[in-house]
Amino acid sequence: MRAERATTSPRSDRPRGPYDGRVTGSEPRYPLKQELKIRAATAAGLTLYHLLARTYRVRFLDPPYGRRRQLGQRVRCLYSIWHSDIWTMMSAMLGEDVCIMVSEHRDGEFMSRIANRLGWTTVRGSSTRGGARALLELARTGREGQGDLLLTVDGPRGPAHEVKEGVVYAASRTRLPVVPVGVALDRAWRLGSWDRHFVGKPFTRVTVAFEPEVRVPAEALRDDLTGHWLAEVAAGMQRAEERARAGLARIAPARA
Repeated sequence: MRAERATTSPRSDRPRGPYDGRVTGSEPRYPLKQELKIRAATAAGLTLYHLLARTYRVRFLDPPYGRRRQLGQRVRCLYSIWHSDIWTMMSAMLGEDVCIMVSEHRDGEFMSRIANRLGWTTVRGSSTRGGARALLELARTGREGQGDLLLTVDGPRGPAHEVKEGVVYAASRTRLPVVPVGVALDRAWRLGSWDRHFVGKPFTRVTVAFEPEVRVPAEALRDDLTGHWLAEVAAGMQRAEERARAGLARIAPARA
């Protein structure tokens, strides 16, 4: 069986950015029935996004790195988020120059197409399918690009809120600092998926917190990566989540 190739999908209908055109493999092909289901799910997801996500009231406790670059700062990072926060972050970070690693699974294809339509760039792969190639592609994108990278650190299949090793390996290869991200919503539905995905209700308040950078050395040994540095990212994720919740509580009392 031939090894799966990681792909970086360019923006489909937006002006070209620094990540566009980095294609290392062909678009996935599916049987007609499956392809139609993916297209229908993508269309439904985009419709839901425009009806819901554009009503969200987002507040950053810390400035995103894209905004910092606009102010003349020479900064880049690797954002680490929980899989359950993808939907919310697509709204909060809309317009930011971000490349996201998306699973090779079918649900990843659906998410990748939505992300591309919204102007994000994607690298396909995960810890279970195409992972090694995807990390190499992500590393190349990190070295050659000008924007930021984003990883769901507990994907593609969980366990939820358990940081996996991919983020520290990606950080050591890209030499970009990991920025743990915490997200809090005052009103949201929870899906029945493995990650209990958050979908914010109309006009929900969203608070996003960034923890200080975790700088993983490029020369770090495997035991250090999977021990000390993985624990550092996990602790950062917990602190970021706590800060986001505290920030939300100051402006939006809990509602059903």
